Amino acid sequence: MKNVDARLDLLDEFYHLHHRALEAWTENALNDHGRCLIIDCHSYPSKPLPCNQDQTLPRPEICIGTCPPDTSANLVSAAVITFDQWGYEVLVDKPYAGSIVPIKYLESEPKVSSIMIEVNRRLYMNEITGERNANFEKIRAQLGESLRAIVTDWEREVSVSEEQSV
Repeated sequence: MKNVDARLDLLDEFYHLHHRALEAWTENALNDHGRCLIIDCHSYPSKPLPCNQDQTLPRPEICIGTCPPDTSANLVSAAVITFDQWGYEVLVDKPYAGSIVPIKYLESEPKVSSIMIEVNRRLYMNEITGERNANFEKIRAQLGESLRAIVTDWEREVSVSEEQSV
């Protein structure tokens, strides 16, 4: 029983708190802008952890995670194209799939979009020591430019969609 209580406490302290904040942020974006794009960013190790379902090697440099219908084909295409331009190997939903969307809006609110961007840690760090490698600043700059390009493309897609619905 003690382990169950500890697990519930951890869920309340971290998981539920985070998801309540994400839902509130999404609601605020919808109220303020009439739409919301969630870009769920992570990094992952170059070698799968024992708990990873996908143990395939080698792992791609960039993984794009999707959550249809909350991730449109155009959003996926924009993400793949922007990372392709830098010469990165990009896979969709491999080794990780999905993207975070608050339960309240999951598959039910077309004005909420979500995409996950995962960066292989070998690109920017020594995975043993945790120290940044010589590519860190380059990767950071390219990631920033890529995120801006994805947002710009999404804004264009949303504007066209809104014009068509009028």
